Amino acid sequence: MTNSARLYAFVSRLEWSVMRRKCSFWLRLRLLGALVWFLPALQGCSVTSQPEQPATLGHSIALAQMERILDQPDLTGPVELESFNCADWMADLSDVLNLDNPAAKSAGLTKREEPIQVYLYALRHPTRGLFLIDTGFSAQMARDPGSLGAGWVMRHAMHLDRVQFHLGPADVLKTENVPLRGVFLTHMHPDHMGGLSEIPVETPIYAGPGETQERHWTHFFTRTMANRALQGRPPLQSWNFAAAQNGSAPELAVVDIFSDGSVFALSVPGHTRGSVAYLVRTTHGPLLLTGDTSHTRWGWEHGVEPGSASADRARNRISLLELKALVARHPQIQVRVGHES
Repeated sequence: MTNSARLYAFVSRLEWSVMRRKCSFWLRLRLLGALVWFLPALQGCSVTSQPEQPATLGHSIALAQMERILDQPDLTGPVELESFNCADWMADLSDVLNLDNPAAKSAGLTKREEPIQVYLYALRHPTRGLFLIDTGFSAQMARDPGSLGAGWVMRHAMHLDRVQFHLGPADVLKTENVPLRGVFLTHMHPDHMGGLSEIPVETPIYAGPGETQERHWTHFFTRTMANRALQGRPPLQSWNFAAAQNGSAPELAVVDIFSDGSVFALSVPGHTRGSVAYLVRTTHGPLLLTGDTSHTRWGWEHGVEPGSASADRARNRISLLELKALVARHPQIQVRVGHES
């Protein structure tokens, strides 16, 4: 049963309970009117009102074409990639791992707090310049999230008071001392776009297709922050993933970002509608950034998808297994999961 179906079933039971009670007609009418008004709200709103448009950067290629590039004898690529731990944080284990997965149950995993990290990555292309993959937290987001639109519910639900901040995009850009050419988002959750306040407003922001339109009730509490972070910026650029087919079975859709076989965007929906992983041919060999398709190292190694933090766990699991199959075919790929070293 979908969340919407469960919600309608709940409202129907509540409506019948109200009607059975000996209360006045007008009270019943007011209660049912409130339910009718509240029901659409529970269906959710979009992540942001910011428009998105197809990216002019990159072009779609077949998965097999990307894999042929990975099979070349020289494992190194032209790109320098450096990771930065923006903050140490705390999450609920049931958010970052599906504890109902048989592997999690077999391991005896139960609800508890899980220490995690928040990352951003500096990507230095020899001719295209500097890009960031995700933005982590800005100093302001970590220390005063309310000033950036994070309301009380969001601050407490996400344990933002427990963020131990280390650095933000401004610190990275200061040491780079070159223009920032763009930001590649894995998805639009606050801990991945929470550093946008330190990104120049003219900088292009790239994300997966449909990422801004996904509807979820939690967006009522994060939408203000997202809108403020994107205010005054150009429309979001969405990767042009073609529908990839291998016979009758779907396969990973791929965009060659710089059209030179150095950096690839991979469509991995599930955690969010437009979630993206990035495969980078670095000077130390190919490296896969899973984003939150896998939050934890344990989840990656055991094929266990994230839990309640994902919008669609079943689709998230498919994407996770697709990435694991890619790495199994190309074991030279190093893997960086979303929130653990």
